[in-house]
Amino acid sequence: MQLEKIFHSFGLSASLAEMATVVLVMLAIAVVFWFAVGKKRLHSSVMNIYLSFTIVQVLPSDLIGTNKNLPLLIFLILMVVLTFMGKYTFDIGLSGSGLAYWQIFLMSFLEIGAIFSILAYFLGDKELLKYVSKEALFYFTSPWARFAWLSLPLLFLIYINKSND
Repeated sequence: MQLEKIFHSFGLSASLAEMATVVLVMLAIAVVFWFAVGKKRLHSSVMNIYLSFTIVQVLPSDLIGTNKNLPLLIFLILMVVLTFMGKYTFDIGLSGSGLAYWQIFLMSFLEIGAIFSILAYFLGDKELLKYVSKEALFYFTSPWARFAWLSLPLLFLIYINKSND
């Protein structure tokens, strides 16, 4: 990987290069997510992520069967459908003059982190270790990381709502 060579030329480790790559990919996906969802529905998509994850968690095991990727597929489909049904599900309005660009960007980054953490939960460490190292995976699959990624978007949404009053 070219980024690894650049980091190595500065005397930095390969694991740091991998983490920088993961963060850069997340930042790029966050921008795409922001433009795809839109700034007015970005806060509603947080609820769609939580609701989709919750529904998949309570599905009966006989419905899912032995297919290990079915919960992941159901989660993604539910998240997309709920987002498209935006004004019929969670039409959460934020008071105030609207969100600043840094708030929009940070909110989309936190949502992408939550989605990555949920996807990592469904795929499992064994499958993901084919693509990323154990150190990088730790930041999405460890119990505290999963707690943080699922809590931070909601806490930031509360902060935004309070600061815009």
